Amino acid sequence: MFSRTNTQSRILLVDDDANQITLLNNVLKNIGQVFFEQKGCSAVEQAIKTRADIILLDIEMPDLNGHQVLAQLKEHPKTCDIPIIFITSHDSAEDQLRCLEEGAVDFIAKPLQPNIVAARVNTHLTLRNKERELLEVYRHAQVTLNSIGDAVITTDQDCNVTFMNPTAELMTGITLHDAQGRPIEEIMPLRIGDDGPIHINPMRICIKENRVAGMALNCQMMKQNGRWIAVEDSAAPLISESGQVTGAVIVFDDINESRAMALKMSHTLQYDQLTSLPNRFLLMERLNAEMARSQKNSTHLGLILFNIDRFKLINEEFGFEFGDALLKKIAQRIKAQLPNNETLSRHNADEFMLLVPDLEHPSDLANLAVTIKEQVMQLTALWPEIHNFSMSMGLSVYPNDSLDAQSLMLHADAALLRAKTDSSHEGLCFYSEEMELHFLSRRQRYTQLTSAIANQNIVALYQPMINPNTGDLEAVEALMRIKDEDGSLIPPIEFIPLAEETRLIIPLGERMIQLAFTELKHWSDRGRHIRMCLNVSPVQFLDPHFMPFLLDAIDQYKVNPALVELEVTESLMLQNLEQVTRDMQQLRALGISISIDDFGTGFSCLGYLKDLPVDALKIDKSFIAQLNTQKPDAILVKTITTLAQSMKLKSVAEGIESLDQVQQLQGLGVSLLQGYYFSRPIPANEIKENYPL
Repeated sequence: MFSRTNTQSRILLVDDDANQITLLNNVLKNIGQVFFEQKGCSAVEQAIKTRADIILLDIEMPDLNGHQVLAQLKEHPKTCDIPIIFITSHDSAEDQLRCLEEGAVDFIAKPLQPNIVAARVNTHLTLRNKERELLEVYRHAQVTLNSIGDAVITTDQDCNVTFMNPTAELMTGITLHDAQGRPIEEIMPLRIGDDGPIHINPMRICIKENRVAGMALNCQMMKQNGRWIAVEDSAAPLISESGQVTGAVIVFDDINESRAMALKMSHTLQYDQLTSLPNRFLLMERLNAEMARSQKNSTHLGLILFNIDRFKLINEEFGFEFGDALLKKIAQRIKAQLPNNETLSRHNADEFMLLVPDLEHPSDLANLAVTIKEQVMQLTALWPEIHNFSMSMGLSVYPNDSLDAQSLMLHADAALLRAKTDSSHEGLCFYSEEMELHFLSRRQRYTQLTSAIANQNIVALYQPMINPNTGDLEAVEALMRIKDEDGSLIPPIEFIPLAEETRLIIPLGERMIQLAFTELKHWSDRGRHIRMCLNVSPVQFLDPHFMPFLLDAIDQYKVNPALVELEVTESLMLQNLEQVTRDMQQLRALGISISIDDFGTGFSCLGYLKDLPVDALKIDKSFIAQLNTQKPDAILVKTITTLAQSMKLKSVAEGIESLDQVQQLQGLGVSLLQGYYFSRPIPANEIKENYPL
């Protein structure tokens, strides 16, 4: 049911030359379905949309060149494995080597020869199909190993465990997660007979002697709980294509038939037969164990109870086979979002429960629930015939909501019921009222952000930056606000952290640049040459689309780069100093200036400061607040000002609220002054040319 009905290969052409696209389309249309994209900046989006099997990428393009596009494709998890063939007129050995080193699988030199193009594309499509076939074989082998009644364990050539099937986990009493990488003797200790000597594991023999080996007839294995059972087995070496022994596999079973049957029954009792997920009984065991560990380590854990709304109607309309297939797909979607040691179980026909250990913050549980819901809801694209498909979720947290496993599960169920019956929760509800209020507040703020972006309810205010000697206006700092539904302005402290966490800061920041450049162009046309200072979040600065967007906006609004200054925080330097330095140098080369905002409050290190192309240091207002007439304390401010002067940088004091502060800063030689003493953040039309000192 879930296999692709359209097996025709999908070929994406990324080229700005319409004639070349036409030529390639004529050559390749008999090989597969051809799509094209003329903008390099949209290549990743188009590759995901078309589910491309192969991409032909031109190097010379006006917005992003082929090398830049390739880098973006390789960085994105959904496009990193798509084979890329470069189309280029650069056919020197150096050019070819660069293409291959960057991750391209091939290159085709211009002028294009149709037969060669078709042959090379065919070759790489064939290789890609072979990869998929191998992956399918691997998946089938995995299903087989997981479903057979015999225990199977594999090791590397040092006899360290690499794989265990569920039966092996049950027989040994240890999970693959806990056994992986450990010596085989720790996982299945062997002895000869009752109270007999240690038996060498046959895997050691088959690896050393490159042959099949078995146990003694009266061999016993000790389970992890210390109990010995009689087993029989056969071990064989794993041989590479070159004939080298790379490891071993052992297949073994309890020779007591009734014991083996009990193991199989145990698996049946602990796992859901449809999805192979743990059932409620096994989840309860793991929940008790995790709660004991959480209590010992003083950590939190969470439960998420998922319910498919109106699932009974889906079964009635489409049949039980369809419903079973849908449940399997939902289980796969949820498991794909689990990064660590979470346990997903299936309880009833339409209910799943997720155990999430080691929670740092309860809000992380809500973030995971929302992510899972978004992924599951994408199934509606596969089955548009299912109308009003939705999912409800109830969340509970240990130890906040309960100290025992049964109550914690009941509380998750109570939260689920509230989520289903109260539409204000939008299908997701915490059991705890405190957590629920926090989550609702966070969700409300998130809705405000998305609404502000969609409806362009983003407001730019400007705060003057004054020459301390003349009182003249030299620059303004553009400050973002968003409008609430009632028209009131929401301050940045209330939405910037969430915007950065959700990456909504990127579209917010782009809109601020557009608003600020509109005003900067307006001032310049009227002969007012005021420098515009823009706050740029580390999230936005490190986004690969930031530099192209900024440079395009400068061209579009026809602003002078020398009147643009970017304010970045010290935390930016902790993330990717090499990229940050490179991008800053490119900006400086265009005339754009750079300042370090809130200097001294974060990672202040002269090592990075002396190497960065920086123009100014902004002294944080917390230091300025220490300046007063009763107890002068200008040491920190003086130190930063002296540092800036010694490095030939400007210094900007922000948060000025009194004349006394102005006079002290004048004496220290600060370059620019900013604060409520001169003006609060105001609309552009209220900006004056001169301010009294």
